[in-house]
Amino acid sequence: MKKITIVIDMLSGFAKKGALSSPLINAIIKPMAAFLETRINVDNIFICDAHSANDIEMQSYPIHCLKGSEEAEVVSELQKYVKQIVHKNSTNGFFEVSKQIWKEYDEFEIIGCCTDICVMQFATTLKTYLNMLGENKNVIIYKDLVATFDSPSHKADEYQKMALSLMENAGIIIK
Repeated sequence: MKKITIVIDMLSGFAKKGALSSPLINAIIKPMAAFLETRINVDNIFICDAHSANDIEMQSYPIHCLKGSEEAEVVSELQKYVKQIVHKNSTNGFFEVSKQIWKEYDEFEIIGCCTDICVMQFATTLKTYLNMLGENKNVIIYKDLVATFDSPSHKADEYQKMALSLMENAGIIIK
């Protein structure tokens, strides 16, 4: 079984500094590095925000992870694991990945942030796309290797639980 690990938005702008950075996301860096260490021989794609200040997404979220900025860099602890980077300018990176990749692999492991936004959109779009093709391939989320942020209008525990439940109901495997 050929698998690939997809790492979503493990950037300084979400884990270390910036308007959307969160200690909850920072807390998954070490376990994620340990996980990726066990996957040295597994292909991976790091899907990364690389925004312009005028991207439409900036109407919904604070300015973050501008292309070429320190915020848009993969966190230093994970850089040695990067095999391929795909940049995105919206919450759903699925559309930036070559469709050929979905044919090459039998299993898709997804880790990263934010669980209820970029991770969930990517995972459910991938699962729906595979379903449309009649491809019964596993899409897996590792619940201890995804996180979201906490703010007055965005309770991390609540959104994390909801997102994992919605993805599981869509046929995504939650481990």
